[in-house]
Amino acid sequence: MQKQGSCSHFSKYKLESIGNLIKTNFTFCDNAKKLQCESDVEKWLCIECGFFGCSRNSNNQCSLKHNQQTNHPLSISNNSFAIWCYVCDNDLETIIEETDNKGQKEKIIKFLDSMKNLLFKKIKQNKPTQTIQQFQQVQQQQQQPETLNQDIKQQTTQPLNYTPKQVFGLRNLGNTCFFNSVMQCLNATESLNQFYLDHKKFNFSSYNNNVDNEDDDDWTTVETNKQIKQQVRPKSSKLSINQIYQNFLLNSRKSKGLVDPADLFKSIQAVQGRFRSMAQQDASELLRCLLDALSTGEENTHIGRINKTKTNGKPKRTIVENIFGSYLCNYLECLDCGFVSRTFDFCLDYTVQIRKPKGLINQRFQEEYSEITSEELQDVIVPYLHNSILVQKNNNPPKIQQQKQCNLSVIDCLDAFTEYEELNQKNNYFKCEQCAKQGKKSVRALRKFFLYDLPQVATIILKRFQQKSAGRFEKVTEQVEIPETIYLEDYTILKGEPSQTIEEIQAQKFKYQLYGVVVHQGTMTGGHYVSYVKHKENNQDHWFYFSDSNFKEVSLKQALSNQAYILFYERV
Repeated sequence: MQKQGSCSHFSKYKLESIGNLIKTNFTFCDNAKKLQCESDVEKWLCIECGFFGCSRNSNNQCSLKHNQQTNHPLSISNNSFAIWCYVCDNDLETIIEETDNKGQKEKIIKFLDSMKNLLFKKIKQNKPTQTIQQFQQVQQQQQQPETLNQDIKQQTTQPLNYTPKQVFGLRNLGNTCFFNSVMQCLNATESLNQFYLDHKKFNFSSYNNNVDNEDDDDWTTVETNKQIKQQVRPKSSKLSINQIYQNFLLNSRKSKGLVDPADLFKSIQAVQGRFRSMAQQDASELLRCLLDALSTGEENTHIGRINKTKTNGKPKRTIVENIFGSYLCNYLECLDCGFVSRTFDFCLDYTVQIRKPKGLINQRFQEEYSEITSEELQDVIVPYLHNSILVQKNNNPPKIQQQKQCNLSVIDCLDAFTEYEELNQKNNYFKCEQCAKQGKKSVRALRKFFLYDLPQVATIILKRFQQKSAGRFEKVTEQVEIPETIYLEDYTILKGEPSQTIEEIQAQKFKYQLYGVVVHQGTMTGGHYVSYVKHKENNQDHWFYFSDSNFKEVSLKQALSNQAYILFYERV
């Protein structure tokens, strides 16, 4: 979020006049009859005129459209009691944290507290025994959808009447909403937490004892390790970034709802200079940099090396690499001579374009599945192949039911990411090794990506920010439907035993369940990151909304009805 000096748009309002404007019953949007607005979404009250409308995350976005038509600057949420200033494009609590003027900060705090109390009194007129916290719990329970479509399972989980120890807000350090939203999703990554929260077995304070051990030339060189070892320890701290991250997780479980992540953010700034300015940053870049730094630190401490299996190519050795890491197989087929090239590249996420597939089919393959022969793999470096046989799905046309839908889904984006693409004069000719021997410089080819050796956590990044003409970036605002469950076997090169048949190998299923969503609100020039995260409590799933220091429990439908940017799926 862009830094705001302060906000003065609240100063013209008087509580008495605001109280007289509030006529709503806080149940239905004022446009509900005309637009058939959803009843189970968050709603906002305009402080200028009393209009009560659906949030910007709803289908109709009545509150946002009301502001665009009237220029009324302030609205307050009927659920979280947050106050949003449309002029500053920020909420007042975040503005308070970013304001250096102590006097102005006190005025905003006073207005914020007064508005919360006023709204609460209006809402609880028929419920005099409720506290604000009790009211919020009832509101959240009422907002559970009565019926959900077939893609969203019916929720019977009752809202919690307490805050679990793993649920907390994060203080905004100044435009750090991009960092906070990612940290909330990592905080819910159980496969990562089981290592970092076990500080007795994985105690990263032993960093100093092992950091100078240079007897390691396995895959990475000693010279490279020397350079990395200078990077992973923040200059301002004697602790490694791994120990700081471990301390962050351990201490956050002892907090009372609000955590200051300054030490962890400073350690990231020390590793990656791009985050030292307090300007707006990209959440996906932050995620990659943090995971890379943690993985490098684990490599150097020798504590995080949980996989010592030898392999060709880039191995998955550290905790981070084994949880988030997989490989992309880049398949290239020359259309002139039929030569096929395969390369396997390590990755920590899948970045996909927001579009539907074009449906190009490779006519070479008659069968749906086929084995990749040893001759085809003769000069190919395949990680963790050993004695396995590989089976690929040759064509993966768009699903018929997806083609009929008007809305775009994550499945469409995955289909488009892994479909065949022709490389030609308009789209980068292919330099074929075999054709080059005959004097041909470039030829037509087919290219396709396969997934390989799937991760425990599949991170899907939707390319919301795309470069247009003259180096200008634009945000893709198209809504993408988010399935709670996805299956990745159709996109994957499958491994099997030599004794298995192709039919047995292709029967494998790779099921993933959604647990985290990072959302970017706003535009390229001014926006805000929030997250929706699933935490398990008493063996039941509970979804929470996080916006820096603010958080609340929400329904599954609310978590899936947003302009998603980064999706976290865990293999089940």
